[in-house]
Amino acid sequence: MHFDTYQAKAMSFRKESADNVYALLGLMEEAGEVAGKFSKMRRDGKTDTFVEDVKKELGDVLWMVAAIAADLQLHLSDIAEANIVKLDSRKQRNAIGGNGDNR
Repeated sequence: MHFDTYQAKAMSFRKESADNVYALLGLMEEAGEVAGKFSKMRRDGKTDTFVEDVKKELGDVLWMVAAIAADLQLHLSDIAEANIVKLDSRKQRNAIGGNGDNR
């Protein structure tokens, strides 16, 4: 599925009362749930459902990112493309490691 197709379909499930604060807080919550799956896996060992459980949580993260993007009138495809351009530039300049958004 293409990013923009996903974004359009995902937003069809959004409640009218949801706003950008909801999506931002939801992103933090869902990212925490992904981290929690890894934390429990590290503590208890990998379960048979670990990968599928993480996949579901990553889907929730993706939904929240799509919602934040929609609130800002951005398309996921444009975000993905800009990210690849940024990473390619960093790789060419041997700046993949390190800190800072504009390195």
